[in-house]
Amino acid sequence: MGHLYSKKIKSVTFGQWLRTLRAAAAAANMDQASLSKAELGQRLLTKDQVGKLAKLYRINKTDAEARLMVEKFRQAEEKNPAAARHALMLLAEEAGIYSVERK
Repeated sequence: MGHLYSKKIKSVTFGQWLRTLRAAAAAANMDQASLSKAELGQRLLTKDQVGKLAKLYRINKTDAEARLMVEKFRQAEEKNPAAARHALMLLAEEAGIYSVERK
């Protein structure tokens, strides 16, 4: 079976990729090492950095900030998954997405 390649996808050279990383790091006022750590989940970005990266990559800022909140929550509550699930149900109930019957 042959491979299908799209002519619409433009390949990126290593140099272009490095420039993209530098541009992203500069746009977020951070160094490339910090950006790389954030990418690997070893460091959290600030709300300001997320906003700048969202603008650079033309991503919805609210969605980007929400994903930052999720990651902060995930890291903060990873040792207590039962309480984290309950907290999510309470948030969903507050938002009108989920209803908990009280006894």
